[in-house]
Amino acid sequence: MTQALLNLDELALLRGWLHGLPMEALADFCGGDSPAPIIEECRTRLILKARRLQMAWGTGWLERGLPADPLALALRRIDVVQAAEDIVPGTAQPLAYWLRDNWLDKLAPLNLVTVADWQQAYQAAVGKTWWDDIAGLGSVTAKAIETELAGHFLGLLVKAKPPVAVIAYQTAIVPLAHFLVPGAMDGSAGNNRSPHSPFIPASDDYQALQCWLARLAPDSHTHRSYRREAERLLLWTVLVKHKALSSLDMVDMGDYRLFLADPQPAHLWVGAPQKKGHGAWKPFTGPLSLRSRRLSETILNSLFTFLVNQHYLLHNPLQALPKLKNPNSNRPLDIHRSFTEEQWQLLSGFLDRSQALSDGTEQLKWLRTRLLVQLAYTTGLRLHELANVTLGDIEIRQRQGQTQYWLTVLGKGQKLREVPLPLSLYSLMLDTYRQLTGTPLGRAAPDSPLIPPLRGPDSNCLTPLAIHKIVKEAFTLAADHLAAAHPETAEKLRQASTHWLRHTHGSLAVDRNIPLTMIRDNLGHSNIATTSYYVHADDDARHGAFAEGFGAD
Repeated sequence: MTQALLNLDELALLRGWLHGLPMEALADFCGGDSPAPIIEECRTRLILKARRLQMAWGTGWLERGLPADPLALALRRIDVVQAAEDIVPGTAQPLAYWLRDNWLDKLAPLNLVTVADWQQAYQAAVGKTWWDDIAGLGSVTAKAIETELAGHFLGLLVKAKPPVAVIAYQTAIVPLAHFLVPGAMDGSAGNNRSPHSPFIPASDDYQALQCWLARLAPDSHTHRSYRREAERLLLWTVLVKHKALSSLDMVDMGDYRLFLADPQPAHLWVGAPQKKGHGAWKPFTGPLSLRSRRLSETILNSLFTFLVNQHYLLHNPLQALPKLKNPNSNRPLDIHRSFTEEQWQLLSGFLDRSQALSDGTEQLKWLRTRLLVQLAYTTGLRLHELANVTLGDIEIRQRQGQTQYWLTVLGKGQKLREVPLPLSLYSLMLDTYRQLTGTPLGRAAPDSPLIPPLRGPDSNCLTPLAIHKIVKEAFTLAADHLAAAHPETAEKLRQASTHWLRHTHGSLAVDRNIPLTMIRDNLGHSNIATTSYYVHADDDARHGAFAEGFGAD
């Protein structure tokens, strides 16, 4: 049995429109909504099916205000098209069978004739969207075209899988997954190996490292941090010390401490941030600060303690080293790495103007950047938390007669917390997501990232490194724009990173008299003493008092 193109309500609406009923009366068929888009959709379906059935009726047979005889003919033709068996979709058929005329006009620059032609263009778009080079075709219309064709052609949007990359294992400065440990340094006979059978399934150092990492969630920030430190240590151990990781002793770890402070030769070990697997990837972006070195040793101490407890190592080579002293231990937060209220307003205004004055792909970039910056500022999320936020993390609640919007965040130590979303931010999220993807926020898959990519499937998450680069680029452009009129703000923007937005959130929240306990919960601090460093009032008052008391000397 042929499935009707239009249901009874749609038929009644279309017939009423053809008979000249006012649009206000037709709104009753649409639950009070505007009937115009529904009427246009119904007309398009009928016209395209008539075209597929090769009905020689021209283009004006389904217009409003026809005289009595043509109107009666149009109504009969609707019944004919409704009842007729549709053709079986095939990719060799003309695109004109399936797409409305105004969409075909936008696709004209590509000279596409058949559905197969469009599919070829879609498949060929690697590293960019298939509509990038079509002037006047934006993401909303492009996504609508994809949805329309996918509704008729099952599997049309499934891209051919690229050939499986062959990993070239090397004994060189490469990521851990590509590193080849020489047999003589694999640790199967390391000097520090325990005489007991290990509790973990590891016969060499590489396997032992993998067992240690396997305890952690693969996509978590903790896993990335731990893998990075294990990677650096193993590379240095084999390539610099020429020994097995399970042969390291206290002297070696002292040497490694010095190496972290100044990785040399720099041209081998240091480079700009790159994705793993990129030819220019390096383990370091520069010498590690004291704080970063302390963190590295904390993580490696965890590694060695685990291996000792699992009877893989005999002792922990870090244990005998004195701990690195932190001269700033009484001041764990550098709260001055943040923006003032005025500086934030300048940055926010620049983002708004940049988005409003751009178009096409450039406007989409600014839309995404503005959402990223506003989300980081308004919620105080950490970089890795921003990268992991999905649509399913958003919750809408009705409380005390008001609608509340909340975001569930998986933070440090795999701890969940809930962060409130002000209505202004939620509205920006709704509008921006629709413009970037062509899909309303409430209709997208729950596991889709809140910050979608500009290319490829909407399900692809941005990495923390990608977000860092997007925000840094925006800050640099803002600094260039503001340099003449606001040099101090421009200088801060050139130094700033994504984490400055988190500090700005905490600092301005205190200035706006939000209780410290609430700020602590928003930021995910385990101790309110950390949050209290955002309180500037005592410092400001003390500076003012002494400036007044001794300023005349």
